[in-house]
Amino acid sequence: MRGAERLSALDAAFVYLENDVQPLHVGSVLVFAGPAPEPGRLAAELEARLAPLAWHRRHIRRMPLDLGRPVWVSSERCGLDEHLHHLDLAAPGDDAALRDLVARLMVPRLAVSRPPFELWHVDGLSGGRWALVAKVHHALVDGASGMDLVGSLLAPPALPPGGAGWPSTGAGPGRVQGGPDPCAPPRPTRVDVALGGAGWLVALPLRAARLTLRSLVAPRAAVRRVRLVRHGLAQVVQPDLPPCVLNGPLGPGRLWGWAGAPLAEVEAVGRSAGATVNDVFLAAVAGGLRGYLLERGEPLDGLVARAIVPVSGRSAGSPVRPGNIASAMFVVLPVAVARPLARLALVHGRTEEQKSRAVADGTAAMVRAAEHVPAPLLARAAGAYARAGQGRVNVAASGVTGPREVCHLAGSPLLDLLPYVPVALDVRATFALVTYAGRCTVGVTGDAASLPDLHRLVEHVDRALRELLDAPAAPAARGADAAPEG
Repeated sequence: MRGAERLSALDAAFVYLENDVQPLHVGSVLVFAGPAPEPGRLAAELEARLAPLAWHRRHIRRMPLDLGRPVWVSSERCGLDEHLHHLDLAAPGDDAALRDLVARLMVPRLAVSRPPFELWHVDGLSGGRWALVAKVHHALVDGASGMDLVGSLLAPPALPPGGAGWPSTGAGPGRVQGGPDPCAPPRPTRVDVALGGAGWLVALPLRAARLTLRSLVAPRAAVRRVRLVRHGLAQVVQPDLPPCVLNGPLGPGRLWGWAGAPLAEVEAVGRSAGATVNDVFLAAVAGGLRGYLLERGEPLDGLVARAIVPVSGRSAGSPVRPGNIASAMFVVLPVAVARPLARLALVHGRTEEQKSRAVADGTAAMVRAAEHVPAPLLARAAGAYARAGQGRVNVAASGVTGPREVCHLAGSPLLDLLPYVPVALDVRATFALVTYAGRCTVGVTGDAASLPDLHRLVEHVDRALRELLDAPAAPAARGADAAPEG
């Protein structure tokens, strides 16, 4: 379609699944050393850094009657003046005040009828610090592309190894105020959009015929694709888990916090156990949930904490484009296990089992198969799924690698990079790991109505992480043959 780019099925699902109690945006909180820049200087520097990029000058337009998947189109106004806000944090400006501010900022949905992002320049943090809070719709970013977006705002070295930057329009810096984008393709008219959606729908049988022909020409590859899709469905279509405070309807409010540790110490624990940094992260989440649930008097007998763990589908060194390219693993967290290193051994064994069974490949094949689902059916199925809720997972835990060296913005060094991941689909708590400049940070988001004491969960995750770091050196993890829980 002229002047428009159709969303993938996965990106479109984030649009269809969203509702007032389930806003689907991700966030980052960048905390800088002072002195804070003048708001005008920061706005000019951000405009200059974003000017060569396309992502902040596009919005989402849905098809009439959802006859086709939504499309990205160029916006009439594309400057930062409508998206960058300035706030002063009330005294004492400590981490608790920042935590509460971010939780409030993340509640409202982003309007997809304009470029779906917001930025807040926050002054008044204790110790002379200041912050930049970013909020971006999930249809635009996953973990890897979100980290690359953060990199586009920072002075080099800003990208993790292999990061290649967001697609460029070729525009140069200099447009500080909002206005038409001179490098954007012509915006599609309503007729263009309607015809494009109808054309995409009419072409579906042709795509199905082409897929059938490919299957006849290469039957072994076709059988493998079908098996992968069945394998992915088998991971998703599971019986509901036993009832637990971690699952259930969501309210409109959110709470948020973070814990952290030195990356070198986390890596050392992983090496001593033959495990990965992500395994250590998941073991800390398991330990944090254990302590939190016990403190609340929740029984652990019969409780199953099944985590969905996104897996990036981006190959190292490949150009990063907006949108989501991800599959997932499903890991049962050993919350009933008291010993930290035993939890780590079990987590490592279970993630290795998921890898050996190619679970991520199966879920990726299922996502690819969704590209052939008619858009009206996809939209209605996603909406029905969001309303009905689910009980097959009750934890979400994602991890992403950030810059290894200290980055800067407006002359200020970046001290901390704190992640925010939304809660959704009856999952009341999410956990996100980000590594940056020798530090690991775990962001924890929770539903305020059902988990009003989320700060205690954050404290338990921090304690569980510290217990792993302080534990005696462990032998290599025993993998799937680790000791039984208990």
